[in-house]
Amino acid sequence: MATPSGPLTTGTSATPPRLRPPWTLQRMRFAVLGLVAFGLLVVSMHQTGVSPARLFASIDDLIGLFQRMWPPVYFEWRRYLDALVVTFFMVVAATGLAIVLSIPFAVLSARNTTTGRIAYSVSRGIIVFTRAVPDIVWALVFVRAIGIGPLAGVLAMGLNSIGMLGKLYADAIEEAPQGPIEAMRAGGASRIQVLVTGILPQVIPTWVSLSLYRVDINVRTSVILGFVGAGGIGFELQRVLGQLVYPRALTIVFMMFLLIASVEQISAFARKAIISGEVTDENPFKLRARVRAYRDERKPGSASATDEGGVEDGQGPAVAGPATTVMDPPAPGDTTSRTIASAPAAGTLGALSIDPGDGPLRPPRSTLRRKKSSSAIIAVVLFFVSCWVVGLTPQGLASSLVAVGQVGAGMFPPDFVTNWEGVLEMLLETFWIAVAATVMGMILSLPFAILAARNVAPSRFAYRASRFAMLVERGIPELILAVLFVVAVGLGPFAGVLALTVGAIGFSGKLMADAIENLPSPGIEGLTSVGASWTQRVFTGVLPQAMPLIVGIGIYTLDVYIRAATILGIVGAGGIGGILNSTVQTHAYDRTLAIVLLIFVAVYGFERLSGWLRQQLL
Repeated sequence: MATPSGPLTTGTSATPPRLRPPWTLQRMRFAVLGLVAFGLLVVSMHQTGVSPARLFASIDDLIGLFQRMWPPVYFEWRRYLDALVVTFFMVVAATGLAIVLSIPFAVLSARNTTTGRIAYSVSRGIIVFTRAVPDIVWALVFVRAIGIGPLAGVLAMGLNSIGMLGKLYADAIEEAPQGPIEAMRAGGASRIQVLVTGILPQVIPTWVSLSLYRVDINVRTSVILGFVGAGGIGFELQRVLGQLVYPRALTIVFMMFLLIASVEQISAFARKAIISGEVTDENPFKLRARVRAYRDERKPGSASATDEGGVEDGQGPAVAGPATTVMDPPAPGDTTSRTIASAPAAGTLGALSIDPGDGPLRPPRSTLRRKKSSSAIIAVVLFFVSCWVVGLTPQGLASSLVAVGQVGAGMFPPDFVTNWEGVLEMLLETFWIAVAATVMGMILSLPFAILAARNVAPSRFAYRASRFAMLVERGIPELILAVLFVVAVGLGPFAGVLALTVGAIGFSGKLMADAIENLPSPGIEGLTSVGASWTQRVFTGVLPQAMPLIVGIGIYTLDVYIRAATILGIVGAGGIGGILNSTVQTHAYDRTLAIVLLIFVAVYGFERLSGWLRQQLL
């Protein structure tokens, strides 16, 4: 049989051409970024004393430390439990205080609700400054001003939380639908009326979700503030480590992990069950909701019995017909109920008969509304109880502000002259710690992320094991890891790099796993259908799609680790934190302010740079 002629004709010995993706501008940017990341990794490893031989040697040091800590000793477990309870109340009080203070800043920082350009600029500046300065720096100042105790930790967490909540609250206000707001303004509503009735009902669900997320962050923060005397379980850990009682330290670490993991899970359940109102597999109200639905279905005249409509929980059955009366049964003597009588049938026009003298319209008392109301009441009561436990009273707050003002007065003018070369050297060392830990952490956490993605994991065991490993890493704050690594490998930036690198498994790994799970599935399923192996699916179907997201997560991780590395020096893990702590301890407050301003400039500058990089690459 003759072979067809033409450009598509191939011989039996011809090798088919290899298809290669074109060199687009984005691909060239990724290649350049990869070379830059490799170069920065080499320089940062040299500057921080990290080498492959030292990394392998540190494994033996960690094993030796674990042998000294095992088994845990629960000799003072009641004392630790009391400190854990105080830590929880510190978190609630600090988050509640931050919510109260963030709302006015958010209103003034939103372009559609601010009172003027000056108010907008001042409120935005305060939000940026409180966010850029690490919380443990605030804790150092408050401990020196008002003394050792949980109140200093509450004020430090509350002030730092304003930076996050104020910004995100303001973003939610700016993104709220403007139709109802413009209609109210056109009707002559005042600024307060527009805010209370037009904006707040739209943004409150988002605010609640953000507040619950901030609770998760503050739980992790609270356990490390004790190292500078801000109370809570961290103070107990610092005490037993100073006594070299490592088995008791392991007990406290376990208790910290249980607190952080429990609050994280409860917060996730609350966001899904209370805010969204959905009954899902992870909803804590699932069983009760199903029992209630089954009971409603069995009622005579329900939707399942008549097939004429649906029953909404907490309301009467819907009855089909040409005219329907929708109402809640009025209580005896109730004159506030509104009746919508003789509603027209579907497809017809008619008038609704509403008596204006019957009172205002009220939403039905559904189960979801009752849950939200009861949750709000519990949250308010818990906040006041927490304030009483930690001593956050109006008188205590006023005296604390006076003491902080006295310390603040001693900070001016800032001293940028004394030992400025040493300060800049430690600031640069902080940057190298963050760079080395980010690159090494992303490399280490990527396999965990792939195994923890539900759509890529080779087995259920691998999925659950990887997710559990990331949960354990998230349950141990980076500063606690730094303390353990300092004990194992000694003082210096090498311990800080190891702490942040291991911490990336729980932080960056989870972000990458969630991103991989959200990838489009047709490409992965197509490779599976043609018989591709698991390795081929990962390297040809998953990683090419996920690479832009992974790069974005890496840049975000570096942004976060710049902040985290500034506090590692407080426990001897390198960076500028050591100098900052010594200036506070020696009452050199003018130098303290100078270092805080340098940290602010560095963190804020890199935050803007990372935002520009994400925009250019993604």
